[in-house]
Parts: sequence; structure tokens; C-alpha cells
Amino acid sequence: MDRKHQFFAHAMKANLTGEQCRVLFYLLSHEYDGVIGIKQNEIAEELAMPESNVSRSIKALKDAGLIAKTTSKGFDGRPIFHIDKAFCLPPVASK
Repeated sequence: MDRKHQFFAHAMKANLTGEQCRVLFYLLSHEYDGVIGIKQNEIAEELAMPESNVSRSIKALKDAGLIAKTTSKGFDGRPIFHIDKAFCLPPVASK
């Protein structure tokens, strides 16, 4: 199973709520090479959801091991999230 399929299988087993899934899909739509730079208030505005719900959803995604947040900020102060590295690495070639 490749990394992308492992990620979605892991997400499926995480018992995410509908809001958490919406936030995850939004983050994935802004992902580039496993990195996502976006502010929570932007997510809340785009998804028409209270920012507190976005914050709780992001915490749940981190607790589920689907994303991680770095302490550094992007060039314009955006928090930087990463898709769990276990799911971003290229598949290991079999011998």
C-alpha cells in the first residue's frame, strides 16, 4: 500500500467528525509537498465555521497523527502544518 493510501486508511480509522473531515480536506487542498501554510481564521471563513471549531478540529487531527504543526511561522506569519512524515515519504523500493 502506498503512502497516500496509508494516510487515508489511517484517517478513516481515526473516527473523525464531519467538521474535522472538512478541515482535513481543506488543509489537504492547500498542501504542497507535505507542507500547509494557512491561518485558522482563513479556514474558518472559507468553511463558514467558528474559529474555535477549526482550532478543536486541528487539535484532533494532530492528536490522530494526521498533521503536525511546527513552531516556526511562514513568511507572512502563517502557521506551518505538515502532513505526518510517515505518509509523505516516497515508497521504499522493494528488492
